[in-house]
Amino acid sequence: MVEQTTSRDGVHAFFPDEFTRQFRKLFLPLSATLVKIGVTPNTVTLFSFFLAVVTGVLLATDYLWTALLVGLAMGFCDVVDGQLAKEFGGTTEFGGVLDSTVDRYTEFCLFLGLGVRYYLLGRPEWIVGCALAFFGSVMISYVKSRAEAAGFECKVGRLQRPERLTLMAFGVLFRDIGIDVVIVFLAVGTQFTALYRLYYVYRRSGK
Repeated sequence: MVEQTTSRDGVHAFFPDEFTRQFRKLFLPLSATLVKIGVTPNTVTLFSFFLAVVTGVLLATDYLWTALLVGLAMGFCDVVDGQLAKEFGGTTEFGGVLDSTVDRYTEFCLFLGLGVRYYLLGRPEWIVGCALAFFGSVMISYVKSRAEAAGFECKVGRLQRPERLTLMAFGVLFRDIGIDVVIVFLAVGTQFTALYRLYYVYRRSGK
């Protein structure tokens, strides 16, 4: 699900709040229709995971533009399940846990697919970059989760999940060189975002 794009101290992510709100509004008719036919947020979440697996397989086998289309559908599901939960009264405690868990598995599928693609292309050294990018993505979410458990709001940083997925989509759009650039950027940038979140909590804790 899309994370908040600004923090109280003015640290902005790539997407302004207004852009995010207007983009999400586009999916309200679809979300309303799904509610009427009895589709739950958890169903959409699980379907998004299925699409992530398909996207990963397509990336691994170098069907990049098809992977991009399926990946976009996966991202749209991410928006819809959030709307079903928050704006149509479908929020449950388990649903929140399921959504966060599937988010992590979703990114794993994408980076695994790219890693396998590099291996099949005879460039196995790039698997390290995919691993670092995935690890950094997990740590961004982990620091946020631990901070919130300790009573701190921690929604800061430039490479939150929507930005990571958008960058990966642009990378796939530009094929080989695009994917290389994005993997290097995410491998480094996600570590900085995770560490910045840790520093942010340190400042707020006063210790």
